Parts: sequence; C-alpha cells; structure tokens
Amino acid sequence: MVDDLCRALTYIHNHITEYCPNADRDQIFLSGHSAGAHLISLLVLDKSHLNRHEYPYANIRGAIPMSGIYSLTNPTHNSVNNIQNWIFYSLYASNLIYPQGKNLIQYSPFEFIEMDSILPPILVMSAKYDMGLEVDAKRFVDKLKTCNHEVEYVVVKGTHGSIASDFATNQARQYFFDFIRQHMKY
Repeated sequence: MVDDLCRALTYIHNHITEYCPNADRDQIFLSGHSAGAHLISLLVLDKSHLNRHEYPYANIRGAIPMSGIYSLTNPTHNSVNNIQNWIFYSLYASNLIYPQGKNLIQYSPFEFIEMDSILPPILVMSAKYDMGLEVDAKRFVDKLKTCNHEVEYVVVKGTHGSIASDFATNQARQYFFDFIRQHMKY
C-alpha cells in the first residue's frame, strides 16, 4: 500500500501539469483520513519509502493527517495492555500481512519521529469523539513537538468519520485550507 502511494505521488509529480497547466509540482500537500492519515504520516516520517521511489522529498510542503492511527501497538490508550488496544488489534491489525522481517512497530509512524530531522509542517486533526484515537494523536503531536518539529494540533467537533464526511461544512475545512495557504511558497 505504501508503495502504491509512492507510485501515485511520482505520477502526480511527473504529470500534474498535463491536467492542470498552472499547478506547481514542487508544492505537494499530503492528507488522509484514518488509515490514509496513517499512510501519509508513515511516508513523511519514514523517508525510506519515498527514497526507494526516488520521489523528491523536498516537494512535500506539508502533511494533514485526520483521525489517524500513529501507533499500531497502542492507538487508543497509553497502555499496550488496555482492553481498547486489544479490541483495536483484533479488529484492525491482527490480519495485516507484513513483508518478511517487518512488524507492527515498523509500520507505526510514531516510531520514526527523530530529534531535529527534516520534516514538512504537519497539521494533525482529531475529532472530539474519535474512537479513542485522539489519545494516539495527542501522543504523536507531543513527541513531534518534543523533537523540535513544526506541528499543529486541532480537535474538531464530531466523530471519527465526520471530519471527512462533513468536510464541506465542518471546521476541519477551514483549518485545512488555512494550513495550506500558510505553508505554500508564493
């Protein structure tokens, strides 16, 4: 899945002006909801994926994960042994297939946060009622800040799915576009 995303980014980079002549292929913003938020966070933090596809990392101007999963081992509570984490694991992660030698930790964006590494600005959004994932988002943001990264955290009214499904009418839309305007090169 991560490789598919890298191929899509490479295609956009190489062909966007064919579809949008005024587009700037050097100003890409990544965004995703739920599992999509997990994937874009992994791409931004674990540069090995983009490097493998020779995608120019500097072209990513920002990332906006919404209602994401940043730690696959304990996404809904600070304790790995919490019942919510066990339920999450049994419903969403127990059937995942990893390449040989890989595991949950190696696909957790949280694990790739490093002190002072070069990252684009990140806007993390959670819903007020986000199935417990707001715990993971806050922990993710706190670690990014501790490691000196530019990150904003916003909690939006609603539930897990409403950030995306009500995007045209909820406050997430305003935060999203304000962030992009703030971080574009003019």
